[in-house]
Amino acid sequence: MEGKFGEGKRFYGLGRILACLRETSETVIALQFLVMNLEKVLRDTFLSFFRWIIDLFNSNNSEKVRVILNY
Repeated sequence: MEGKFGEGKRFYGLGRILACLRETSETVIALQFLVMNLEKVLRDTFLSFFRWIIDLFNSNNSEKVRVILNY
C-alpha cells in the first residue's frame, strides 16, 4: 500500500493535493487512485490487443486475417 502512495506522489501528483477540508481531500485521493487503476487496466488491455494483432499477422494462416479485415 505504501508503494502505491509513493507511485501516486511521483507520477500522478498525489503530493500536490491542496484541498482544505478533510472530506474533500479524501475524495481527491480516492479519485486519484481510481485514475491510477483505470490507467493500469487500459494499459493492460492495449498490450493484450497489440499482442493479439501481432500474433494474428505473424501466423501463417492468411485466411484468418482476411476474415477479420473483411477483404
